[in-house]
Amino acid sequence: MTQETHLVPMQGGGHVALHRYKPAKPEGLPVVVAHGTLSNQLAVEHLGSFLAEQGFDTWLLEWGGHGHAKPAHRKQNFEYPALNDLPAAIDFIVQYTGFEQLHWTSHSGGGLLALMLLARQPQRLAQIKTLSLIGAQVTDAAPNLKEKMRVAALGTLTRLFGRTPRKLVPIGPEGEPTLLLVQWCKWNLSGRWKGTDGFDYLAALKQINVPSLVIAGGRDEVAPTKGCRRIYEALGGPKTWHECTVKQGFSKDFSHSQMIRGEAAKTEVFPLLQRFIQAA
Repeated sequence: MTQETHLVPMQGGGHVALHRYKPAKPEGLPVVVAHGTLSNQLAVEHLGSFLAEQGFDTWLLEWGGHGHAKPAHRKQNFEYPALNDLPAAIDFIVQYTGFEQLHWTSHSGGGLLALMLLARQPQRLAQIKTLSLIGAQVTDAAPNLKEKMRVAALGTLTRLFGRTPRKLVPIGPEGEPTLLLVQWCKWNLSGRWKGTDGFDYLAALKQINVPSLVIAGGRDEVAPTKGCRRIYEALGGPKTWHECTVKQGFSKDFSHSQMIRGEAAKTEVFPLLQRFIQAA
C-alpha cells in the first residue's frame, strides 16, 4: 500500500487535504472517509487503514482547517464546508482517479456535510455510489435542561472565542478553528435543521435516494440514537440501519469514538461498512 497527500485549493480560499491509502491492486470505486468536528484524519485512520487493507482505494478527507487543511475564513459556519470544501474534494477525486462516482463514508459531522451538500445540490447524487453515516445527528443532543445548558454554553463560548478550543470539548484530537459549532448548537437547541436562509435540510433528505447506511451507537452522547434515527427515517432510501448495542448483538453499547477506533470497531463495525460497499 502506498500513501500520498494532496492539498486541493478551493475557489473561495483555503484548501482541503486528501490523504490517499492506495492498495497495490485497488478494487472498485474510490472510498472517501471523512472525519467529524473537533477532529482530523487521525480520528478515522483506523477505518481508513481497514478499508485499504480490504483493497479499497481509500481517501481520508480533512476539511475546514483540520489537520493539513486550511479554512477559507475563520467565521465560516457549518454550511460553508459542506458547500465549498466537499465539492472541491469530490471533483478532485473523480478527476484524479478517472471514476465518475465514489463511496462516501463518514463519522459524525463529516456525514452532516455530505447530507447538506446533496440536499442543496441534488445533481451531485450522480457522483455518490453509496453513503455511510456513523454517529451523525444534528437535532437531539440537548434532550433535557442539563444538556440544553451544556450545548448553549458551548455555542456561547465558541462565539466568544471565535473558535472552539479543544480544552473546552476534549472529545477529539483538535479544536474547531471556526464558528462552525455555533450553528450546530443552534440546531440541537431548536430541534430543527434549518439553513441560515431557512432551507429545511431534514425535509430535503427525502430526495437523497442513493443506498445509505446509518450506524448509531448505544452509548453515544454526541449523536444520540434518536437523532441518528431521525436522519435515517428522513432519507429517501434504499437505506440500512444498525444500532451498535448489546441488545442488537454487539459486544457493548458503543460510544461516539468507539465506533471508529479500537479492536471492537475493527471487528464489529468496520465489516458492516465493508459489506455494504461491496454489495453496491
